[in-house]
Amino acid sequence: MKYSKRYIAFAVVLILAFLVKLNTWNDEYAEVEPFRGAALQDEVFYPLKARSINEEGALSLVVGEVTYDIEDGLLMGDRMQPMVSLDFAQRFFGCSAKLYEEERIELHYNKDTYIFYVGDPEVKVAGQSKPLLVPPELHENRAYLPLKSLCDFFQCEYSYNQENYQAVISSDVQRGELPVAFDLRGSGRATAVRDQGSDATCWAQASLTALESSLLPEEEEHFSVDHMVENDAFSIDRELGGKYTMAAAYLLSWKGPTTKKAVNHHVQEMHFFDHDDREEIKWAVYQNGGVSTSIYANIATSNLSKSSYYNKKKNAYCYMGEEQPNHEVVIIGWNDHYSKENFTQDVPGDGAFICQNSWGATFGEKGVFYVSYYDTNIGNQGVAYAKIEPADNYDSIYQSDLCGWVGQVGYGKEKMHGANIFCAEQDETIVSAGFYALGKDTNYQLYFVPKYQGVSSLANRVEVASGTLSSAGYYTIPFDKPYTVEKGQEFAVVLAINTPGAERPMAMEYKSDELTKNVDISDGKGYISNNGLDWESVEEKIKGNLCIKAYGKKIKEKN
Repeated sequence: MKYSKRYIAFAVVLILAFLVKLNTWNDEYAEVEPFRGAALQDEVFYPLKARSINEEGALSLVVGEVTYDIEDGLLMGDRMQPMVSLDFAQRFFGCSAKLYEEERIELHYNKDTYIFYVGDPEVKVAGQSKPLLVPPELHENRAYLPLKSLCDFFQCEYSYNQENYQAVISSDVQRGELPVAFDLRGSGRATAVRDQGSDATCWAQASLTALESSLLPEEEEHFSVDHMVENDAFSIDRELGGKYTMAAAYLLSWKGPTTKKAVNHHVQEMHFFDHDDREEIKWAVYQNGGVSTSIYANIATSNLSKSSYYNKKKNAYCYMGEEQPNHEVVIIGWNDHYSKENFTQDVPGDGAFICQNSWGATFGEKGVFYVSYYDTNIGNQGVAYAKIEPADNYDSIYQSDLCGWVGQVGYGKEKMHGANIFCAEQDETIVSAGFYALGKDTNYQLYFVPKYQGVSSLANRVEVASGTLSSAGYYTIPFDKPYTVEKGQEFAVVLAINTPGAERPMAMEYKSDELTKNVDISDGKGYISNNGLDWESVEEKIKGNLCIKAYGKKIKEKN
């Protein structure tokens, strides 16, 4: 009995101790937050769901009879609201939008400037803060703005159906207007002035200056002129000069641009202009950056003071004769009210393009001067760099036109067909094709033949893309889906092109003069057709290569 009483007493002590501990635990953890499903949904579930919607391409924007999707620059944001890229905002609303230091977004629309910050639910305009539906977001180094907020600011009637992820703009979009004056230097989008010295390399200086400007302010680069001059596919002495098509061929073949390190960008789209495209050139500068162009300079050095066409006191230049252009500069802005009295020539009206030269900072206004709108050549052979991508955008490029656009081929009418045959270097998918549009409003259809087995197999082509290109230039067009090819197997890219007013609508490479004497037609296999049915070898008939490229990506291994 004695031991039993001790046992019972010990058990009572243990029970009392447990009750005390239990009470202490309750006191200690009384402030613990309960599980919050809403917080989890906002912070975790919504981004996961948005990612799924973006991967499936389920988000769309309908404007009248036109539908836009993920490939156009739409994105389902992490807060489950439709967002648009800065590129889309520029094209759609007619504005200028740039990202600074991966944080600040500066958007110009008409006379207003909107300042956004990634993650900030407010925007500043005219010194006042306005709320945003959701804050701007950054995805893969690209900035996105809330579509509804932009529609509110720019007075568009907007609705969004959460059931089918479809946004609708039912009213006419009031596109912004260009300012009467604009200068890339004022927004940190003009590069340092180059100095070509005694070398005739203005064509390379201008092209790379315009390219660098197009990357600003997000990326600051200084590309090598020497590499462009010494590593293009042409046979030329650097003292003899060059032209913009040579720079285009170098960049589009991925030989450059290079820094001291390596090629870290690929140019995938260029727009071409001429003297009559004044407004289009302004939009290109406003939205993309510098536009290289040709002028006639009647002297070969920076001492323009000896030229009767140059007013040194006003840094103003105008030539209205018939001489062919012989110098390349970069348009970095304009002023519609720049007085005609500043020019030595009797020009019809006010207005000038602001141009950056390559004669060092001692020339003009620290390397910059003003060229009258009425100059004979300003705007001619103009080039804007509209799409510049990281060097890992594709894994392979298929091409046979290293000298690029040397001439044109056709059948004396606006439409023709061309086909380039390539041999797959590895098991991969072909996802895009590139080609030149040699005039405005060019209509195209792209086709693909994954297993080319002679000319007759071109009849089995499948349409993979189609559309209309408003500006002349070079374009990279994505296919509707990836198409698998096997290593060693030949495949074909077929292009049907229709350029209004053209008799030879397709670009080609061939030996035309001393510059192009190194053109190699043994590296290509191409065909042309008047009707898409009967084909003839472009190498045998014209001794050249078609300017049609293909781009591939490696097949991802399944986990």
